[in-house]
Amino acid sequence: MASVEVVIEFKWSRNHNAFRQCDNGTSFISQTEKGIDTLGQITSYTAAQLTAQYHTHAFSVLMMKDQARIIRWDSEGAVVTSPIHYNIEPHLADFFYRYAKASPELCGVDTSVTPASDEESDHARQRLDLNAKTHMLKVQVPAEDSSLIVLIFPAPVAMGLLPVGRGTRTCPAYDPDKDRIIMFKDSWRVSLPHILPEGETYKQLKEANIVNVATCIACHNVPSIPQQLPQSVKFSSADWACPHSTLTPHRHYCLVLDVVGEALTNFPMSHRLVEAVRDALLAHKDAYEKAGMLHRDLSIGNIVMFRGKGILIDWDLAKSVSTKGPRQSTRTFMSAYLVQNQNAPHVVEDDLESSLYIVLWAALKYSRTHMTDTQRILLFKEIFETEEVEKTRSSTKQHFLIRRTDLARSPVFIDCKPLDDLIVALAELFSHRYSVVSPASWKAYELYQWKDVMSLSPDTKLLVKLNPAYTKMEGMQGFSVYI
Repeated sequence: MASVEVVIEFKWSRNHNAFRQCDNGTSFISQTEKGIDTLGQITSYTAAQLTAQYHTHAFSVLMMKDQARIIRWDSEGAVVTSPIHYNIEPHLADFFYRYAKASPELCGVDTSVTPASDEESDHARQRLDLNAKTHMLKVQVPAEDSSLIVLIFPAPVAMGLLPVGRGTRTCPAYDPDKDRIIMFKDSWRVSLPHILPEGETYKQLKEANIVNVATCIACHNVPSIPQQLPQSVKFSSADWACPHSTLTPHRHYCLVLDVVGEALTNFPMSHRLVEAVRDALLAHKDAYEKAGMLHRDLSIGNIVMFRGKGILIDWDLAKSVSTKGPRQSTRTFMSAYLVQNQNAPHVVEDDLESSLYIVLWAALKYSRTHMTDTQRILLFKEIFETEEVEKTRSSTKQHFLIRRTDLARSPVFIDCKPLDDLIVALAELFSHRYSVVSPASWKAYELYQWKDVMSLSPDTKLLVKLNPAYTKMEGMQGFSVYI
């Protein structure tokens, strides 16, 4: 996929068509099993192409017997033509003729990235400890003083990501001018007024002296011609769009960080895992209290280990605490509440709950346990691969938090009781958010909530402490350091 320009998929039967005739604004996506398979197939091809190359957009063609559709993919979505009867209509041949004559920018090539010279490549491969055959690329990013930082970095490899969305790619890069290794990040940032560019967020974090975060030394919106910008949002409200849906605008963006951390999944011992997550939470707390910033995407990939500390990175979805917005976090580590409520505002409790799932996910995957492979797989599916059930009052994540029997019943991790105890304690802490309290219990709690419990008679004190409302509110005090 590293050199593919236009992916063409041919199907002999129209039963495999990924698209259907659109009526009255309904979706034109086929709902048949074979049609959905075809859509998945062409989507995966484009995803592989866009992750293996530096492109702003890509074209593909789906041919169904004597008909064809041209598709333009970008970070916001895809624009699909009406069926082209290519035996009698010239549009398909005209497309390929124009594509062959078009500039690289119009064809979707990201011209801000160029091949590195042989000399630059050899030196960078040596400094980055890469294979001698690794293809190297070159990019320039403006620093704060308007100087250009030149970076040499390895070409990407195809990954199983979606072609739409942020498309984030990060890698260590070599700066030949200062003979240093730094981190290069290329992505399509969400371009909404209430979400700051990540470089601006890092600037605010630095001004507030936030602990355990990296320093952004260069960033910018990547310059482009109008045709290189995402087009899907622009056409989403067109009369012919099916359906008329709200899409999220994106903008090509890159930044450079001074920290090249080690993946959290490489933790040597469980206590290093816990320490790294603790350090990230200290950064999260600092940002919340000093800079009024909420990260909103705590996940296994957004914490790195650097010189014995955990560093919280990827602040591209961060928002001001005063700005309310829907969920944005990585689904695997999303709070049970956000899993259940698609449009709920993302709040600090959601980020804190994510920290439990990070520790549990990493520990289950990379630490020795007393579980069989089957037991471990089932627990993974229960907690981390939950299906979204909108407008329900429960989820498997919520059940895990409240029940906790799989971990509390007997040791899970071999020779690591503190890790068992920590996970059970965190699950108990976060479970209070989901405990159900009857109106009668709330009414009884309200009678005594402003009184000193210790001053009550022993019998009354016992009744108050046994009240589910009291237990819930006492448990929620664990969040009080943030709220």
